[in-house]
Amino acid sequence: MSRRRYSRRSRSGLSAAVEDTAHIAAKFGPLGALWTGVIGFAVFYAGIPACILAWSEESKANLKGPTATAFANLLDQVMWHRLISPCQSAGLAILLACSAIAIWKYLDWTSLDGENVNFLSAISKVVSRFIGH
Repeated sequence: MSRRRYSRRSRSGLSAAVEDTAHIAAKFGPLGALWTGVIGFAVFYAGIPACILAWSEESKANLKGPTATAFANLLDQVMWHRLISPCQSAGLAILLACSAIAIWKYLDWTSLDGENVNFLSAISKVVSRFIGH
């Protein structure tokens, strides 16, 4: 009898959000999967970056002194490269994965298993990286 080895996978970050959204979309029909993708895209591509930018503008308003402009520019660059750009890439990946699931379900009414959903989400992440950058 073979035993399966336990391996710890990191389940944090935007990659997990894409996979979780794809698994949720796989539970719905074609229209539900498409709506899941549209809502996920709106949240990750526009909603979260808008909140981050609002917080960033408030933080920049509190900066004072001769180096305030330099720190404000640095804060903008860090927020864009570390938070906003990855969130927008995740939003694109969510939309692509859920659209692929919706098309799959529309053309073939068989249910998707975990391997197929993971494959579709991995492909959508790669494609979103190429589109986003």
